[in-house]
Amino acid sequence: MSRQCPTCATVFDDDVAFCGNDGHLTIQVLPPGESDLHLGTTLGDYVVVAQVADGAMGRVYEGRHAKTKQRVAIKVLHPDVARDGVAVERFKREADTARELAHPHVVKVLDFGRTEDGSHFMTMEYLQGEELSGRIRREGALPPARIVRILAQLASALDHAHSFGVIHRDLKPDNVFLVQSEDGDVVRILDFGSVKLQVETGNKLTAFGTTLGSPYYMSPEQAMGKLDVDSRTDIFACTAILYEMLTGKIAFEAGNVAQILMKIMNEEPIGPSFVVPGLPGSLDDVIDKGLRKDKSRRYGSVGQLAEGAARAFGLSGTASEWAGRPQAQIEAALAQAVPPPPKPFGAESLPPPGPAGAAKASSAGAASMADGRETLPMVPGTSSGSRTGLLVGGAVVAVLVLAVVAFLVLR
Repeated sequence: MSRQCPTCATVFDDDVAFCGNDGHLTIQVLPPGESDLHLGTTLGDYVVVAQVADGAMGRVYEGRHAKTKQRVAIKVLHPDVARDGVAVERFKREADTARELAHPHVVKVLDFGRTEDGSHFMTMEYLQGEELSGRIRREGALPPARIVRILAQLASALDHAHSFGVIHRDLKPDNVFLVQSEDGDVVRILDFGSVKLQVETGNKLTAFGTTLGSPYYMSPEQAMGKLDVDSRTDIFACTAILYEMLTGKIAFEAGNVAQILMKIMNEEPIGPSFVVPGLPGSLDDVIDKGLRKDKSRRYGSVGQLAEGAARAFGLSGTASEWAGRPQAQIEAALAQAVPPPPKPFGAESLPPPGPAGAAKASSAGAASMADGRETLPMVPGTSSGSRTGLLVGGAVVAVLVLAVVAFLVLR
């Protein structure tokens, strides 16, 4: 690829943003036979200068402010998508929600509008880094310090959103962007298009496939098609993301959507400590609680989940404290930390980190033996939480699959 000055026609390498002759913005030159109606045009206050990426919903461009030369990302809906009223409403809701939340760990949206050809565009801050999904695909399980920092920043943004009654509903590693900085990864949450307001005031996005979320990270209540999803749906998804960061593996992996939904409703993943040798067994307890089938038994906030994970590594403090710590400081703290033992079978909470917690757990175990009760070890892939019946789960999945087929046929 190359770029060309629209005034003097001088051609430059693709990384040259400004013409050396007259200072004008350079525009990307496409290969022979390719064309793009938006390149070189102005959307809002920004000139479209280059293609960045293509997706199912639209194309992302690099843009520059006509006067200040500020670099931005501009997402434009594909023409066929722009004719879908539900897709347009989702796109608009994504922009409105991000602007209203105005949080440092939510992608910043600058503008929203229509193009001359009738499509819609959204202008956002330009992010340099990669999606969490790409990091996991490349590296597998992430280092503990990185996990603590990422999860704490996720908690900061999502607890802020939940305080406004905003539920994301489509959290997944693809929607967690990691911006590079000297202190470590900086999280930006993307795509609030599937957002649910706990008190709905606008149009409901009900077309199948637009609000269910990504199958691997759906909560049991989403998988069963229930309408009463709340912040605990996001907590479930964050726990599934945590599992993936810890192990490099998807918590509920299967060959098709129906099998994934069955696993989400009826099974528990193998504890992280059984997948990755050396991880504290107390992390299994954190994952178990965050992925409870009964949402009333999960953590009460993403912050509680993040703090539970930090305690499982032997750290103390709040999620907001760890969100702002440089990764190097977290690594130093982890080097001195003493992870607590796993909780006794049937217990609800982790003991505090450090020797005191270990002593408390030991005395609890001794007491149970003294009164004749045996403390049984946790078995990988099992949980003390309640299970939904296989027959009921199978029936629900069958209905959902039939709904998908009907939707695709009648669309």
